[in-house]
Amino acid sequence: MIEVGLIGVAAGIAGALLFLSSTSGTALALPLFAICGLPIAIAGLGWNLLTAIVAAGIAGIVVTGALSPASAAVYLLLFAAPVLWMSRLAGLSRSTGDNGEISEHFPIGGILFQGALATACGVIAVGIIGGFDPVATTTDFTNALVDLLSQSSNGAPPPTAAEVEPLARLFVAAAPFILPINLLFIHVFDMWLAARITDASGRLRRPRERLWTATLPQPAPLAFGVAIPLCFLPGVVGYGAATVVGALGAALALIGLAVIHATTVTNAQRTPILVALYVFAFFFGIILLPLMALVGLAESFLRLRARHFRGAARNE
Repeated sequence: MIEVGLIGVAAGIAGALLFLSSTSGTALALPLFAICGLPIAIAGLGWNLLTAIVAAGIAGIVVTGALSPASAAVYLLLFAAPVLWMSRLAGLSRSTGDNGEISEHFPIGGILFQGALATACGVIAVGIIGGFDPVATTTDFTNALVDLLSQSSNGAPPPTAAEVEPLARLFVAAAPFILPINLLFIHVFDMWLAARITDASGRLRRPRERLWTATLPQPAPLAFGVAIPLCFLPGVVGYGAATVVGALGAALALIGLAVIHATTVTNAQRTPILVALYVFAFFFGIILLPLMALVGLAESFLRLRARHFRGAARNE
């Protein structure tokens, strides 16, 4: 129990410091901020759920003291809670027979699906708590952009609010889609890195699996399809639906990437193909993401990987 407390406190302080790094303004601020959920993931995967809960609680207390309760709520809802839930699922297992040996762990596709839903719920909760108002948010963002561009205009006439407002309106409209996409990618990366770290230390409580074997449960594409038309409704319903579409779209895109990884396993040019894919994703992610989501949707209904491996087996 003492170990649980000590590890939880250390992980919580580390997570809070990584989150607070975003206020430093240095070049490392963004990469450090992106892994602020990693200590909680390590605590959950390497120790247990209680350790991760202690870590999240300590991190919330530290962020509250350093910034404000509102900032702590943002950290807990957007970063700590989804990683905590995914860590809990990763630790679930069941055994069959009388020997008590573990026969099955919670599937990684299910962890991805529920992690996407937890991410969407966190974004919705932050929006509701903050009193999400598109008009007021657009005005605030327009003013902030005008101030920023005025400071960096280098003597040129700064843009007016009327000129900047269309860009601000577009950003605010896209935020419910973009935010959960970025957050889910961050959470998946944190979970992957935590699994590598805990496995190297011998503390990972489940065997590591190849991520390209992940399969989303059947409700995932159905929920994605139902949420799309709801995005066009006004108010909180449309905001929430857009958030779900963004999170599940990101999950489907990851499955699409898994399909590419799986179907190129036996390809002699696999490494150049994957390098080119990720370089393209880095520069043109806005184009590649929808394409990969479509591949993920096709995989959900057509089982592209299974078809590929059956065809490869027949050709041998």
